[in-house]
Amino acid sequence: MAVILMCGPSGSGKSTVARRLEESGWTRLCFDVETWRHDVTSLPAPRELLAQIESELLGRLASTVNAGEDVVLDYSFATRGLRDRYRAVVADLGVTAETVYLPVDRDVALERVRGRHDEGPDDYWLDDATVLAHVDGFEPPTFAEHPLRVIDGDVTVRHAGAGDVGALMEFWEGSAENAARPQDSAALVEALVGRDPAAILVAVLQGRIVGSVIAGWDGWRAHLYRLAVAPEARGRGLARRLLGHAEDRLRSLGATRFDAMVLDDNEAGAALWRSAEYAPQGEWSRWVKPA
Repeated sequence: MAVILMCGPSGSGKSTVARRLEESGWTRLCFDVETWRHDVTSLPAPRELLAQIESELLGRLASTVNAGEDVVLDYSFATRGLRDRYRAVVADLGVTAETVYLPVDRDVALERVRGRHDEGPDDYWLDDATVLAHVDGFEPPTFAEHPLRVIDGDVTVRHAGAGDVGALMEFWEGSAENAARPQDSAALVEALVGRDPAAILVAVLQGRIVGSVIAGWDGWRAHLYRLAVAPEARGRGLARRLLGHAEDRLRSLGATRFDAMVLDDNEAGAALWRSAEYAPQGEWSRWVKPA
């Protein structure tokens, strides 16, 4: 069975994704559904009621998981602390929860919520100040929180798992432009995923990997490599998005500086790294020795 933590501020569209899962057979647990069931037709709901609802939902979560059914928690999960708490709850049930995050622009969130009319649990209206407080005060998850999936328009960025190794090898063969590197080994990629499941980030478009970056962290140094985008998917800003997610992950882990491997003759790649405020470090040269 699987458990998903839907994550996003008001107007992000997380309930739309959760309802689709519900239609496909998942159990959806949602504060707004329960407050509406308690005849609360406008927000905010009383705190005492919210505490009661949370207790009831936790009980239903446990019973549903124990019955072997998939569950989507359609909450906001606005802070790292809350996400950590629920990941621990789900882990105690023997399952690893995946966080699914939907980022949203302030103006888009306002437009969506302004169209609501308090006509049902998925239609609660909020004033502009409340919506902006939700968006501006939201603590987005980083890819230090494993496993994470970010749905951003038609592109999904997520952690790569052992089941992605074959597709990654094929992707790198056509998109990672470095003929001088040692030949890729599926066994070594599998070992990396096993040792650090959060290290490899991939961008997925229409079910296919079209971008990657490895954010390596050894507890002391932060290394960025295998930043690549499929030729047919370039020009969409995928490399910048992947790089931003990788930096956020490494920063969350305590990194104070990032280093990247960039081919000297890769002018397009160098332009990307410079635009992201990276610069060559002239006083060092890379020394290598074949293993």
